[in-house]
Amino acid sequence: MNWPRLRNEVTQWLLKGTATACLLGVILLTDSACHKPQAGPPADFRFAYAQPDCAPNDAAALDFYFTAKKSECGKYSEPFIKISIWRSLPKSVPYSMNVSGHDGAAVRCLRPAACETATSGSLHLGTFIDGNSSTGEYELHFKDGSIEKGRFNATWCYVKFICG
Repeated sequence: MNWPRLRNEVTQWLLKGTATACLLGVILLTDSACHKPQAGPPADFRFAYAQPDCAPNDAAALDFYFTAKKSECGKYSEPFIKISIWRSLPKSVPYSMNVSGHDGAAVRCLRPAACETATSGSLHLGTFIDGNSSTGEYELHFKDGSIEKGRFNATWCYVKFICG
């Protein structure tokens, strides 16, 4: 048996296999890094709820929840959007607020423990009767470039809370 020749053939075979495996790895890793996985169809936030709450400074606040399915007041499950007004609460209409972090904020929660804060956006109220009814529209922009927007007619909810 010609050991040097056999050793040379085995070495070439191993090098070709290793090179092929490395090339496949690079192709697969590059492909997965360049393409965003599909998260499924976007949620349809057709149900709207308004409820009083507390701001981060323990003052009165107003929250709007937008959900994909009908919910019990105060018990919202993902996916949902929450827009909180912390300052200059609406007293009359038309009312508009920019989601800036000073007057309020907005988050989108598509899965449990997976919420993201809107980078910008607005909330406009066309009708507002405190504790009774509210209609309007919102538009929110997120870090990934996606936009959530819609019109709403909010159901008012009364939940127990104590601020301060």
